[in-house]
Amino acid sequence: MEEKEIKKEEEVKTLEKLKTTVQGLSEHLEKLRSEYVELFKKPRKFIWMNLFLGIVRGVGMFIGMAVLGAILVAIGTMIMKKGEALPVIGEFFAKINQVLDQVLKTSGK
Repeated sequence: MEEKEIKKEEEVKTLEKLKTTVQGLSEHLEKLRSEYVELFKKPRKFIWMNLFLGIVRGVGMFIGMAVLGAILVAIGTMIMKKGEALPVIGEFFAKINQVLDQVLKTSGK
């Protein structure tokens, strides 16, 4: 009998916690919705905010690609230096070099 009462008390506590959590979520969502609606009431603020965020994203992508490109160039340079130790890759880069030389000669430079 006592086990059933303990289980019921635990269920009641769990339901109260759940109710509190759902109420908190509901209040938070209502606040977000009102902020979102307020943002659309001021289109200039909305446009400037999106413009600023777009610029920040663009600069971030530029920096990220620059870092990634530098890393790839460094790795490629290391592979080129060790081309003799890696015959397949060395031959591949030698063929690329020959093709580039031929292109430069035929273009008149």
